[in-house]
Amino acid sequence: MDFLNLYIISIASITFGYVIAEMMNETNIIKLIGKKTSKIAKIGIHPALSTIPALYLISPRLAHTNASAILKKGKIKPFDLYGAILGSNFSLRIMYIYRYYLPVLFPLLGVVALYFIGLRIIFDIFLLAVVMIIGRKRYKNMEYGNEINSNINLEFSRKVFKRGILRGLKLSINFTVKFSFIFLIVILMIYFGLLDEITKILTPILKSLGLDSFGITYISTSIVSPRVSYGIAKIMLSYNYSIYTVLGCMFLGNGLFVLAYEWWSRILPYYSGLYPKDVAFKLLFIQAVLPSMYSVVLGILLLKLNV
Repeated sequence: MDFLNLYIISIASITFGYVIAEMMNETNIIKLIGKKTSKIAKIGIHPALSTIPALYLISPRLAHTNASAILKKGKIKPFDLYGAILGSNFSLRIMYIYRYYLPVLFPLLGVVALYFIGLRIIFDIFLLAVVMIIGRKRYKNMEYGNEINSNINLEFSRKVFKRGILRGLKLSINFTVKFSFIFLIVILMIYFGLLDEITKILTPILKSLGLDSFGITYISTSIVSPRVSYGIAKIMLSYNYSIYTVLGCMFLGNGLFVLAYEWWSRILPYYSGLYPKDVAFKLLFIQAVLPSMYSVVLGILLLKLNV
């Protein structure tokens, strides 16, 4: 496996993605998108939380900080919060599309990235539809205030583009430091055979899905870092693995990553710092368990289609 080439391609793609995303932020394109999106999302979201979908487009952390403050002030009930967060998953997916999927994943995987985006966003659209149906009945007698600034001016200048490029490069450097560390761990795990031990545990199950050693290695790597495994997906495509197999590995790997690692190491600590314990655990189920189960089930179905 050409780790050096994989490392260079991954860093270059992600750097490009960060620069494009920051330039869109600096020119106010993202704010304009947020304004338009918030008007649609208000159909089924509590008036006090009508800005949350727009904030998700820019920064999910900023969205949760605002939602937490509103909940603590007693302006909403936990159920209102759950609906707003579920409905905002669509905005979150849009943010991933412009910030990562299209500028980073698409150059890396081509049409497979488009299939991945399409199949992933179907679940978010379904959740948004459910939120709209419930919300329209629950909030039909409430008035929606204008939470988004109606005057958004797009800025296109050398100074703005330069600022966007510099901020994008700064984010890329921060990412590269963290990515390099994880990438090194994956290489060492492979070198010392630790990944093989994980593979042995998963092999009986994964073989029943029609995966060979390369596919099993992909899943094992995904549990450590999905971003590193996307590079392995690139290699799988070069070896003419079918789209069903690659997509199945991508979804199954992502789902297992959340279930085995991300929920307890990243999501739960963050939610626990913002929300009451019971609210934090329910949000964990909404934002981690539900989407990861969708990914796992979809991944299995895709792999079965290729058997």
